[in-house]
Amino acid sequence: MLISKFSLLKRSMYVVTCGVALIVCMLSCNRPSADQFFQTTILNTNILHEFASEQFTKTLWSTTASYPDDTSGNENVKEAQQIVEAKIAYIEQTISRIEAMTPPDEEAEVIKEKSLDLYRFALPVYKNEYTAIAVRCDEKGAEEEIQKLGNEVVEKYAAGFEDRYDQLLLLGKAYAEEHSLNVQFGN
Repeated sequence: MLISKFSLLKRSMYVVTCGVALIVCMLSCNRPSADQFFQTTILNTNILHEFASEQFTKTLWSTTASYPDDTSGNENVKEAQQIVEAKIAYIEQTISRIEAMTPPDEEAEVIKEKSLDLYRFALPVYKNEYTAIAVRCDEKGAEEEIQKLGNEVVEKYAAGFEDRYDQLLLLGKAYAEEHSLNVQFGN
């Protein structure tokens, strides 16, 4: 009887120990290193480098340019829309990754929120304004109309975007320095 109670106690302790280990593993798996966190929340913002700028509208327009000697038969390819759709998909994926992360430390929590704010600011503009611009580009709309729509995006969103982006980069630089991350910031 004593052996069976001991055996039962031993099994119970084993199950409890495995359960605790599993919980600890699950919690730590969602907690990235400082470098991984920085890459996801700060470096991934490179996808937004042309946001609310004349350059992005020019990029969309230039992808749909027709050339007289082009015999590829690609008239119906929605190239500008594909560019915008790819950005939307990447931004949505990045938002999901950031939301799922457990920040590795306290200052990272602020970076997480600022990064999410930046992506959530840009996402509806890509889904609405930039998608509409891309459709017009793919339909070979008037260049002046497309430029006008692009300028409206710049006027409406550039200042808010730059403010959010600058705040995030400022926090990111301090975070990279504090955690000795090998990162170089451009101008």
